[in-house]
Amino acid sequence: MAAVVGAGISGMVAASELAKMGFEVHVYESGRGVGGRMSTRRGEAPDGTKVQFDLGAQYFTASTSRFQAILEEWEKAGVVAPWEGRFGCIEAADFVTKGVIAVKPLPEERRWVGIPTMNAVCKHLAGTKGVQVYPSTRVVGFDHFREGESEEGTWKWGVETRPAGNPEAPVVTRGDYDVVVVTDKAVASERNLKLHGEPMPIESAGVPEITRTMQKCSQRSCFALMVVMSEPIETEFDSFQVQNHSMIAYMARNSSKPGRPAGKDQWLVHSTGAYAENFIAGNLTPKDTTEHAARLKIVAEEMFVAFSELMVAQLQVQGVLPPDSEDDDSPPQTLPQPLMMNAHRWGSAYPLCAVAVDEKFLCDTKAGFFACGDYCVPPNSTPYGYVEAATISAVHTAMRANQWSTME
Repeated sequence: MAAVVGAGISGMVAASELAKMGFEVHVYESGRGVGGRMSTRRGEAPDGTKVQFDLGAQYFTASTSRFQAILEEWEKAGVVAPWEGRFGCIEAADFVTKGVIAVKPLPEERRWVGIPTMNAVCKHLAGTKGVQVYPSTRVVGFDHFREGESEEGTWKWGVETRPAGNPEAPVVTRGDYDVVVVTDKAVASERNLKLHGEPMPIESAGVPEITRTMQKCSQRSCFALMVVMSEPIETEFDSFQVQNHSMIAYMARNSSKPGRPAGKDQWLVHSTGAYAENFIAGNLTPKDTTEHAARLKIVAEEMFVAFSELMVAQLQVQGVLPPDSEDDDSPPQTLPQPLMMNAHRWGSAYPLCAVAVDEKFLCDTKAGFFACGDYCVPPNSTPYGYVEAATISAVHTAMRANQWSTME
């Protein structure tokens, strides 16, 4: 048996690969479902329009033959497709001082998305025979014990859990696992103490080298703004990388992706890491609280203003809108107010380093404890190579965990 902590792309790839090797796999996920950086938010606009947003990864690319082969398997399964969008880049270095941007198309490249949602890939992997996912289950510790009363008994792992959102619930120890694969870096984060008043779950595993290495790699936070416009924005691009802007890093028309709901113009906007870190600093609010909702409302309002300014400037470059007049006191042009806008905090959006470039995972081979994810392998391009990095890390981890188990 194997336990996997985290149901993002690395966790679900690891679980699926281990199950194919004959393991019974239990996946523990603190969120309501699988996805991680490939999560999808569904909803309904005030006018009843069905909407959905890819909160994390907007697309992914392939730079290795191994990942390309995996993509072909996913394509045959009907859970990925190319995004035949129009991709541009905005240079905003002179925007604040001169109100000027430069826009150029990005080079041609095959860009993939999950269909009909980005998390369709993780849902597909969750359906692998032998995989069982436990959502809304927060891992709070690990128990390493000998099976039976004999000193010759085999070492096993138990996973200590609580229902997510209920810190007062009793701890339940689950499983009789041969190996543990951790893909959620939150198990090695001191945020557990700030948010839950609990030590890092990984402390109880007795794997200090893995713990230290995981903590070496800090993560960059990000906010995701979900916008539904009443009328389409008449831009020639569906996706923008934004360079040298203080608040906005990326903008995508989610409704242009294959398999998405038709109708209203739906945009997903990612903040810069600097904006997110400055906003969060000293005030990390627990999710699903009134205070957290209030702060996200502020983020949504601030990010929409910046999104509107950039989009208007791009439409002026394109010739869709006239330049702002310098001869009168008219206010600058803005986008119409959206039908809907909400923000989401993505606390661990992008790793700032790669800690296992050669092995592609971390392990304690004495204990059968492994860790993997996008922070182990350098991405082929920032930030949209992280899906490939996470997948490759998980595949290598599963192979090594299986090898370790058979040797034991």
